[in-house]
Amino acid sequence: MRRLALALLFTLLTAGLAVVQDTASQSQSAASDQDSAIKGSFPISLTRPLDSKKLKDGDVVICQTMGVLRARNGLIIPTGSKVIGHVTEAKARSKGDSESSLAMVFDKVEVSKGKELPMKGTLQAVGPSLGGHSGPNTGAGGPGNLPGRGDASTMPAGSSSAVAGPNSGVHPISGGNSIPLLNSESMGVVGIRNLEMGKDSVLTSSGKEVKLDSGTQLLVKAEIQVPMQ
Repeated sequence: MRRLALALLFTLLTAGLAVVQDTASQSQSAASDQDSAIKGSFPISLTRPLDSKKLKDGDVVICQTMGVLRARNGLIIPTGSKVIGHVTEAKARSKGDSESSLAMVFDKVEVSKGKELPMKGTLQAVGPSLGGHSGPNTGAGGPGNLPGRGDASTMPAGSSSAVAGPNSGVHPISGGNSIPLLNSESMGVVGIRNLEMGKDSVLTSSGKEVKLDSGTQLLVKAEIQVPMQ
């Protein structure tokens, strides 16, 4: 009887230890996954124009990074890396409508040719093309004139293109060929007339369509899954 009790106690202790080890392993794995993910906001630019009158849900959106992204584990995403997303809403203003709209999300980033990393990215801010034009119905504002909701409010352009805090896994952007107007604190529409950003990052305009030229700057709030090295 005593042997049976000891055997039962040993079995229970072994099972408890296994549960503790499994929980610790899961915690370590979760921590490793969190450490390997890039989280933060960074500027990209459109490589192709977008026109809500010509787009539909699911259409591909192609952009490129405007600087180098460096993860804590040493991974580098170079300047000009392709960022791929898709349209989630596209509507031209028709008779009876008060506005046109356009929305998109971002799904992956190309680190090198043939190598892509999955990402979950949403639009945080939009700024004009560095060429100074962003479509006939949403023209870029003048220097220092940053209308976020169709008015002429002013706010200073960011002096740094850093993307996120020290615990985000992302270091400051560097190595870009041009200085982005947007920084990590930018929100909504900056420097483009007759364009607003509403709920769920949907862009709206009172014009016939939402039209963004190639080169339009977008600030993306993203989480990029980085493989362990």
